[in-house]
Amino acid sequence: MSNESITNNASTPTGFPPVRRILPVLVTQVLVAMTVAGAFAGLYIGLQKAPTPHHLPVAVVGTQVADAAGDALGDRADVRTADTPSDARDLVRSRDAVAALVPGSDGWTLYTAGAEGRSATTAATTMLSGVAAGAGASVTRTQDVVPLATNDAQGIAGFYLVFGTTLAAFILAQVMNSLGTLARLRTRIIVTVVGSIAAAAVVAVIAGPIDGAVPAATGAVIVVLSLLAVAVSLSTMAVTSIVGPMGVIVSTLLFTTLGNATSGATISTHLLPPVLATVGQALPPGAAFGAVTGFSYFDGAGTTVPLLTLGAWIVVAAVALAVAHRVRIGSARRRDVTAIAAPVPPAAVVA
Repeated sequence: MSNESITNNASTPTGFPPVRRILPVLVTQVLVAMTVAGAFAGLYIGLQKAPTPHHLPVAVVGTQVADAAGDALGDRADVRTADTPSDARDLVRSRDAVAALVPGSDGWTLYTAGAEGRSATTAATTMLSGVAAGAGASVTRTQDVVPLATNDAQGIAGFYLVFGTTLAAFILAQVMNSLGTLARLRTRIIVTVVGSIAAAAVVAVIAGPIDGAVPAATGAVIVVLSLLAVAVSLSTMAVTSIVGPMGVIVSTLLFTTLGNATSGATISTHLLPPVLATVGQALPPGAAFGAVTGFSYFDGAGTTVPLLTLGAWIVVAAVALAVAHRVRIGSARRRDVTAIAAPVPPAAVVA
């Protein structure tokens, strides 16, 4: 054999199947990447294309003006009547209204809650200014009674807070899934919970005491983000345990894509299609964002349901993991019993 033949044979990789045999797997991975990227871009960009208010809560002082506002705004707003300007401000501060309109002889006043997000306050301001114009008046004073933190003037800290925690939890879940043959389920769950709390503490300290972008008590933020991280990581592990490798794709679309896009952090849930708004608040990212906002700006108002939602995700995920684990163990034992009980074929007779 020539030296050239030896060299060519040595440089040819061995042990790999022909590309045509793994072509379906390769094509599937490309399609998965296209699906995730398309869903991410479609949701984040598409939802911001033409947001429309749906039952946006606003307040108006005076029964007559409030009735006129309700007729003019229709389903775009839920108009609540306030008796006095003080009552109107209280409705905004308690998160019962995004904005409030107060008629006056020397010009009308508009109270807003900047902490509800730019999309919501802009929509409320536009609608209530139209109500004033319809009455032959104009809004001459605007006061933000619940302003955003100075270090979060753009109102995007909540998005990064929730998105970063969700992404960290998702990655943690994938690492724990990869250790399935090396560590017991109990061990992986304990590490997941500890890792989730640690990640939440890091994010909360950076966003709060260090950067001053989240004014809520650090302890409250750690609790909310810990619940978010545990809910996402355990749920991801549970989905993967039930549906197999495709669980990674399902979890990506459900939590990091759909969950964050509909959380209300980039577009207020009042400006999302009603179905997506409901779904967003039922998913962990939306629940966590609502709770952090409530603790940060509204003295905890509106945080009970989000906290219960996060807790429910954790309980359901833990139960699903336990059941899937028992089913898998039971199936393995039945296979072992079947293999042991199988009749041994007679030895071949040698002539």
